[in-house]
Amino acid sequence: MIHFLTTLLASLGLTMSQADTPATVVQHERVILAEQPGLADLDAWAAAGIQAVVNSRTPQETAGLDFDMRAEVENRGMRYVELPIGGAYGANPEHTLVLTQLLEELDGDIAMHCRSGTRSAHLYSAHLMSQDPSIDNPFDVIGWTGGRDNGMVRALTPDNEH
Repeated sequence: MIHFLTTLLASLGLTMSQADTPATVVQHERVILAEQPGLADLDAWAAAGIQAVVNSRTPQETAGLDFDMRAEVENRGMRYVELPIGGAYGANPEHTLVLTQLLEELDGDIAMHCRSGTRSAHLYSAHLMSQDPSIDNPFDVIGWTGGRDNGMVRALTPDNEH
């Protein structure tokens, strides 16, 4: 069944995650969407050549980890970027501009994460819609099966801030 689904999704230009690490939820093109990674996940991402890790958790959430996320990512040779979503940080369309710039600067894969991957999926969806406004449902494009909030995507999309 997995082979059938993988083949079907590939024919549609999508990928189904057969996670190399437990944190990976789904991968679309150069972007891995993941839940909170552990140190083993960071090791696996570094070994796979991931160039950057984008953290969509708030600084307060990240401070609650039992390791220093920034230091651990950077010690493995990856770039660390914080684009917090939620709580007092809301849904900032500037984050989408930063993500777009990061994807333009780097030629390799990046990993985006939050607690469950949902906030990261919304940020990446906003990026896709800012690049191609004809996309009706970015969640379907990336194969996201988790929570969906089109209002959050609109709030994160720079063109919609007016």
